[in-house]
Amino acid sequence: MIRFRNNLITIFTIIILILGTVGSTELYGQNPQRLGKVTSAAITEISGIVPYGYEEGYFWVHNDSGDGPNIYLIDSKASLKVRVEIEGVKALDIEDIGRFQLNDKKYLLLADMGNNLRDREILSLYIIEEPKVNFNVSSIEVPLVKELKFRYIDKRRDAEALFVDPLDLQVYILSKRDFESTVFSFPIDLKSDQVNVVKPLQTLPFTFTTAADISSDGKYILAKNLTHIYFWERKNKESIIETFQSEPKIIPYQIEPQGEAICFDLKKRFFYTISERPFGLDSYLYRYDF
Repeated sequence: MIRFRNNLITIFTIIILILGTVGSTELYGQNPQRLGKVTSAAITEISGIVPYGYEEGYFWVHNDSGDGPNIYLIDSKASLKVRVEIEGVKALDIEDIGRFQLNDKKYLLLADMGNNLRDREILSLYIIEEPKVNFNVSSIEVPLVKELKFRYIDKRRDAEALFVDPLDLQVYILSKRDFESTVFSFPIDLKSDQVNVVKPLQTLPFTFTTAADISSDGKYILAKNLTHIYFWERKNKESIIETFQSEPKIIPYQIEPQGEAICFDLKKRFFYTISERPFGLDSYLYRYDF
C-alpha cells in the first residue's frame, strides 16, 4: 500500500508540475521559518494539523492509514507531548483534522475518508470534544461524541482535505484525485444518524489537494497540493462556494517531502505546514507570516 501510494504521488506530482500554476501571487507567506524537526517515531506519517485551542504554541496532528484513532499534541518545535486515543473507534485512513465550536464547547473532527483504492462507499468523520491536556501524562483516552457518515452521490472518491466553516458549521471536503479537485459539503448535526449523500458543488483549478483550512473567523481559506498553496479571501456575506468561484492567490511554498497538512493559527497571524516522512526524509514544522 505504501509503495502504491508513493508511486501515485510521483505520477501526480509530475502532472501538477506539467499543468503549471493558476492564480496570481500574493505577498502572504513570505520567508517561511523552520521551527522544529519531527523526531518521534510515532508521527512519521502526519496528514493533518490544527492549533491547540487552550494554549498557544501547540498543535494537534495525526497520522494517516495504519495508526488507528489517535491524535498527537506537539509543541512549536515539533516535539511530541501527548497522545490521545478515541475510545471505541476503528479508523482506517484519517486524512485531515478540523476544529469548530458549538455551544461554547471546542470540538475536533477527524476525517476518516482516505480511499486510495476506491473500495469504501461509506466514509466517516469522528467528532470529539477537544481535550485540555495534562502535560504530566503521556497518553489519555477520550470518548467519541459523534460519528458523521457520508457518501458521494456519483462515484467513490479519495479525499484528504477538509475544514468546517465557523459561520454555519458546514463541513467542506475537497477531493484529491479528480482532474480538478471537487468541493462537497454537508452540515454538522450531532443529533442525526443518517448517511449524508454529498453532491459536487464546485471544481477548483488544480488537482491532488492534500490539505485545507479556514481561519477562525471564516474570512480566509487555504488549500494545498504537493507543490503549491492556494489562498482565498472571503468577502462579506459571501458563501464558501462563491468564494471558491474566484481565482485563488498563489502563496510561495517551501516544498516538503510529502506535505499533507496546513492550518492557520487561531489569531490569523501565521499559518503552518508539516509533512510526512517518506523514505525516512526529514520533516519540519514551518511557520509562514500571514
